Amino acid sequence: MESLRPGQREAMQAALEGDTLAVLATGLGKTLVYQVVAERLGGATVVVSPTLSLQDDQVAALQESGARAGQLNSSRTKRQRERLLDDFEAGEVDFLLTTPEQLAGEELRRRLRDAGVGLVVVDEAHCVSSWGEDFRPDYAALGGAIEGLGRPRVLALTATASPATRQEIVTSLGMPDARVVVGDADREEIRLEVVDCRDADDSDDRLVEMLAGDRPGSTIVYVATRRRTEQVAARLVEAGLDAVAYHGGMSGKRREEVHRLFRDASGPLVVATSAFGLGVDRPDVRLVVHGDPTESLDQYWQEAGRAGRDGEAARAVLLARPDGYGLRRYFAAGAGATRDDLRSVVRALSREPHRPGAVAKAAGLGTQRSRRALNALVRAGVVRELRAGVALDSPASAAVDAAAAFVEELQQRRETAVTLVRRYAETTDCRRRLVLELLGEEHPERCGNCDNCAAGTAEASEDRPFRIGAQVQHAEFGPGTVSSYEADRVVVLFGKAGYRTLDLDLVERDELLTEG
Repeated sequence: MESLRPGQREAMQAALEGDTLAVLATGLGKTLVYQVVAERLGGATVVVSPTLSLQDDQVAALQESGARAGQLNSSRTKRQRERLLDDFEAGEVDFLLTTPEQLAGEELRRRLRDAGVGLVVVDEAHCVSSWGEDFRPDYAALGGAIEGLGRPRVLALTATASPATRQEIVTSLGMPDARVVVGDADREEIRLEVVDCRDADDSDDRLVEMLAGDRPGSTIVYVATRRRTEQVAARLVEAGLDAVAYHGGMSGKRREEVHRLFRDASGPLVVATSAFGLGVDRPDVRLVVHGDPTESLDQYWQEAGRAGRDGEAARAVLLARPDGYGLRRYFAAGAGATRDDLRSVVRALSREPHRPGAVAKAAGLGTQRSRRALNALVRAGVVRELRAGVALDSPASAAVDAAAAFVEELQQRRETAVTLVRRYAETTDCRRRLVLELLGEEHPERCGNCDNCAAGTAEASEDRPFRIGAQVQHAEFGPGTVSSYEADRVVVLFGKAGYRTLDLDLVERDELLTEG
């Protein structure tokens, strides 16, 4: 325990006492945290991990340390699955790594419950918030799945989570009394830069210029869509660069091949969607470029943090263009379930309770659409779990309205999060200060390692009327939390209105915010 890094010991101690969310920077050894906790608690451990490549790395690390670990995912044959579950039930496997989609199965939960699971680890727990309401709705259902395992101890781990994201995680996972351990999110070795571009073609030209010539270490380029990965990779190859595309629509075999190539010291640079990076433990990534804006600054910092894991100097560059935010706003506006899908699920539950896995058929919807709608109803508090399954706990019309209101608030938060990414790109103030304060850290000083600090445009912080994290009240937007300051503005996250940027002079003159 004496050789542990800052944050590791605190996370272990908290998890040995109760449910815990630990936010520890990339490279701080989160696998070691849950391994030690599992060994101290005793019993079997289930690790929920989002990608097969990440599971591969974690199983290899666990086995190298002498632990008995196995993977249960879609790549396994029925015979392999049965053998692994038999070994897990017999106590011959200590760590079972799986995905949220696998845990959605009632028969699997029954077998795991019978095996006596003592600890559930939710790795990359930010996915509960960023993916749970639309892209992978089984993430938002993990709280119910954990209940189905007999409600063992829960340890959620992630590298990046703003205060709002932390609250979403503990709420979704059913951990109201969880200890929240937050390490230092700063990665001072990463220089932050933004390059202004006219349009997508100009952005791609700037990217080619940036990557031309000798580059130390490896490079990752992130873009917003599968189509863009192919387009940008082709543009780089045309310019004579060794580049490959990566996205979730590729076959598992091809994705694994790209991972293998990237791990090679002389491997190509990768142009990818956000699906790439989780589980790629390469320490010498010297450059991470975002060719498109991310959906939030949480996501940007998560992906930028894949640079410089060896502690050596690295760069994170955002290629910003005025027309780059429309697609992200479009995605944000479509987050969550539609009102029609909510009506279909409510109609099915009005007739009789259904097991979560049977709701799709009863509602006449696909699995993902029904799961999104059911998640919204659960988060709105209008359904309850009975022995016979999920049942409606409110009149049908009121249930639809309540869930639709939840979805509307979700969309509002997502849209304003995109606005903050644009704010990051356009600010002349210290970029690191803006990001870190939005992640809940006090960071009043200029960082000295971003392009704005180098250009001398970053401003010294003056006296601030509210501390970061202060609870405030606004006459129109209601209660909120002070998230960050930028020159003469303050950013506040409101529960229903999302992120709002307010002029400090007006705030103080007209007393727009009151604390408490």
